[in-house]
Amino acid sequence: MSAKDADKLSISYEIQPYYDLKLFRLSVTLEFKGDSSGETRIIIPNEYGGQKQFDGIKNLRATSSNTYIVDTNIKNEKIIKYSPNTFVRLEYQVEEIRNDDIELGNHYQTVIRKGTIHFLGETFFILPDWGDEKEFSFKLIWKNIPSNWSLANSFGVNQKTQEFKTQLWKLRYSIFAGGDFRISKKTSGNNSVFVAIKGKYKFNDNQFLDFTETIIRNERTFWNDFNYPFFLVTVLPINGTGDQAGTGRFNSFALFIDQSRDIDFRLKRVLAHETFHNWIGASMPTSPPEQLVYWFLEGFTDYYARLILLRSKQITFDEYLNDVNSVLEKYAKNPFRYEKNERLVKDFWSDSDLQRIPYFRGDLFAHNLNAAIIKYSGGKKNLDDFMRDLLNRCKTQNMTISNGTLSALIRYFAGETILSDIMRTLNQGYSIKMNPDALGPCVELTYDTSRRFWLIGEEYEIYSYKLREGSSDKKCLEWFNVK
Repeated sequence: MSAKDADKLSISYEIQPYYDLKLFRLSVTLEFKGDSSGETRIIIPNEYGGQKQFDGIKNLRATSSNTYIVDTNIKNEKIIKYSPNTFVRLEYQVEEIRNDDIELGNHYQTVIRKGTIHFLGETFFILPDWGDEKEFSFKLIWKNIPSNWSLANSFGVNQKTQEFKTQLWKLRYSIFAGGDFRISKKTSGNNSVFVAIKGKYKFNDNQFLDFTETIIRNERTFWNDFNYPFFLVTVLPINGTGDQAGTGRFNSFALFIDQSRDIDFRLKRVLAHETFHNWIGASMPTSPPEQLVYWFLEGFTDYYARLILLRSKQITFDEYLNDVNSVLEKYAKNPFRYEKNERLVKDFWSDSDLQRIPYFRGDLFAHNLNAAIIKYSGGKKNLDDFMRDLLNRCKTQNMTISNGTLSALIRYFAGETILSDIMRTLNQGYSIKMNPDALGPCVELTYDTSRRFWLIGEEYEIYSYKLREGSSDKKCLEWFNVK
């Protein structure tokens, strides 16, 4: 596709309910103007987060004249052939494929029921393979939607016709909800936060909206980035006592929780984590394979999720300290803690214990790196400065996140010693040695010999942090820049 062709291209989707005797689907008409080559590769939804969706795409056919669908050797990719520079029209249907309740393990699959729809962009939209980064014009039309339905997605609320320009990856990286969702809104300055909630929980809608707006406002303030005037959080109930899951999307976040839940520490943490991905992730492109920098993408996001909660006074310092100690214990007990970083490239989804390793490592790295930057700069800088510099370089210099670029910036901000420690863990599987001062001067690093246990024949201690005698809350919080 030439640049001249690309400038003319736009994509439209018309979406409407399809009813059968025992079946409810969404029927989709996709239309785009073909280019001068006379053929376009399309990408069909396959899976997301290890959860399959391909079988939910039904009855794909071409309805424009002289248009043909040709199979390729890749299951979810096809070639569309057509007369050059003509409009191409395809039709397909999407149905829910789960045979059981919505629960962890199938929560990312589309929900398409007579009273409720909820899906992620990459589980629903067939897209031309035109490249992720270029911006195109999109039109979404919701046709024959029941009059009592609410509609909400990453691009607006209660709009049956939507027109916008965005990149292809942002459409895939989006959320769509409709039906019996309750939608509420809170505005701060020029920024609006919407929540679309289905189900009844121990919290009410306004409590959840207030908490959500507080976290997003504090994260925007941290980055000094208010270019997100619209933000949506969807809440969908799942089966499973105390279960929760979430995924950060473009301008949005999808939360899946059991209806017995309250706004507790776990719920606060997951929401703060996933919304922080609007910057670590969405605004910081990564070099492949992405798994090699999961320790940064996920672990540093965990660190800042907890820190933002502390700074916004949504958790206490005791809760902060207890959670860090929980990470130290889980890291020490994880059977993959000596695994090299490269193992994640092929096996990340193969084992839940392996999946947690980059989260733990990055979280602990961030604490150590913050202390190292403070020491290296003589107290003039900390990890906040590192993060904002990194975002600025990604935006102004088109820098991508890799272990190489991260290493260069770590060396610049904190010197060679901390970089060597981090790389030894990633490349050789060394266990992380925590800096005794990583949580500030009012906390000390200790271990409890009664908590020793065995792992593949090795006896060792689980470290934890505790308050020094006589330490004040004010002194502890100063280290974390809590105002």
